[in-house]
Amino acid sequence: MLKAIELENSKAFGQRTRIDLAPITLIFGQNSAGKSSILQSLNLLKQTRESRESGAPLLPRAEGGIADLGSFQELLFDHDLSRTLSIGLHVDARGDRNSPFRMREWFGAQPPESIGLSLRFQRTSPEAEVEMAGFDVSWPALDEPLASFSPRNLSKHEQRLVSRFYWHPARGRQRSQQRKLRAAECKRLSSDVRVWEPIFPEWLRQRAKISKALQNMQKEVSSTGAPLGPAGDIEDPNEAQNERQRWLDRLQSAIAFYSDEFSLAGFIERMTLGSRSAVVALDGLVPAPLGPIGEAALPEFTALDYRRSRERNVVPVLNISAVAPVTGRLVEDALEALFPMGPFRRPPERWYIFTGTSPEDVGYRGDLLPDLLFRRSDLIGAANKWLEQLGIGYALRVRPIGKHASDLFEVRLVDRMRSSEVEVALSDVGFGISQILPFLVQTLASNGQIISIEQPEVHIHPKLQADLGDLLAEAISEPYSHQFLVETHSEHLILRLQKLVRERRLKPADISVIFVSRGAEGSRARRLRLDESGRFIDEWPGGFFAERLRELR
Repeated sequence: MLKAIELENSKAFGQRTRIDLAPITLIFGQNSAGKSSILQSLNLLKQTRESRESGAPLLPRAEGGIADLGSFQELLFDHDLSRTLSIGLHVDARGDRNSPFRMREWFGAQPPESIGLSLRFQRTSPEAEVEMAGFDVSWPALDEPLASFSPRNLSKHEQRLVSRFYWHPARGRQRSQQRKLRAAECKRLSSDVRVWEPIFPEWLRQRAKISKALQNMQKEVSSTGAPLGPAGDIEDPNEAQNERQRWLDRLQSAIAFYSDEFSLAGFIERMTLGSRSAVVALDGLVPAPLGPIGEAALPEFTALDYRRSRERNVVPVLNISAVAPVTGRLVEDALEALFPMGPFRRPPERWYIFTGTSPEDVGYRGDLLPDLLFRRSDLIGAANKWLEQLGIGYALRVRPIGKHASDLFEVRLVDRMRSSEVEVALSDVGFGISQILPFLVQTLASNGQIISIEQPEVHIHPKLQADLGDLLAEAISEPYSHQFLVETHSEHLILRLQKLVRERRLKPADISVIFVSRGAEGSRARRLRLDESGRFIDEWPGGFFAERLRELR
């Protein structure tokens, strides 16, 4: 699940702005205040990762993409090319079954619940290409990045590590020659004691075991050469000897450090200064490890690797060369789970031609909804239950046209309010039903998605706008377990959600109400909190939907 979005110099947002998210996030604000910019930032990253143009750092436009955001210059606040665009995503650090183990392995007994990746992009001149300026790994307890990386080209040594293939954290083994791989080097690792104090006692207590692991590795390097597979397969004898000596010098320095007791300040200095040489591969905008296990900046990290020591898990190893790629994979997983729906879905037709495929979703514009319903009769039943619960008064019916097997079919509605059964074409009823159906069906057809939608209330009655709150409340729980990002103007929707909090069907933490406003320095986003009774703790800017009160005077 996404925990937060951070934007800086991104369209309407000039100064760095954090948008805290919840299972249900509603984004309010006047027209052109910058609400769409929040969702578009997610679409931009997703579009870039899904594009066939592999290795591209950022794609504001793509053939068949989900967003057309123009040129990179149009993405920048004030269209100022001297600015650096920054988009940060904070994700649940427990995003998969292995994440809790990894977080404890790095941060000790109290790992962070979320971790972030802030991506920076620039274009130095109108003639230059868009390039990645760097990225930060963020930890929520800190007021500064946990680590900052800057991109550079791969060295010969790193090219040997990658060889013909490199290891992508989500897709596994990838052909490196088909990717525009670069390296990213750690330039700064936080020295904040809140990072290092929890793990320091174990490092101090286990220094003898750490030293033994280093000595075992020292013997191996002396006899076989530099570690990590391809790095040891150096044909030039002089280069191989230099690499062996480099490792021996590093190992000897590490053994000397762990021979005696050391202070917290000394430990922090070694960890932070030594990690400044940490390197990861950069596949487009996603950090990835160099080789299947990467290469650690400090020799003690490599010595404690499972292939070299049984003592690997005796201490939390905050190896930023491993933390950064896993953070990238969690962000990439979130982008893969993202399902964006625009303000207008495809208008209904009187009949359809079955494409011969079985789609897994309704399509970003709802264009795959007919085929999905045609192939999934279970979805028709589930959708009809919700159509009845929402009080729409119609039931879906999907059937082939003609008596014989045919690729032609139609989507009809059965009027439930008539004394006898009457069918009508979907295109012959109010436009609102066809606009809300793709959202409803997508919610029921999937699980674990981050569904973003603009203006779901378009063309639908106020009562139905409110009833959508019931759908959102149920769909954030199992078996659906969705997260919703909703850009809206609907007073009725938020009132229903407040009621559900008051009735204890939702918790205040389940809802994030974001109000976006525009000013001279750009847009800003403010979270308006709810209490246990569903009332706003923070005052709604200008009064809660004050327009209604003004019209009644």
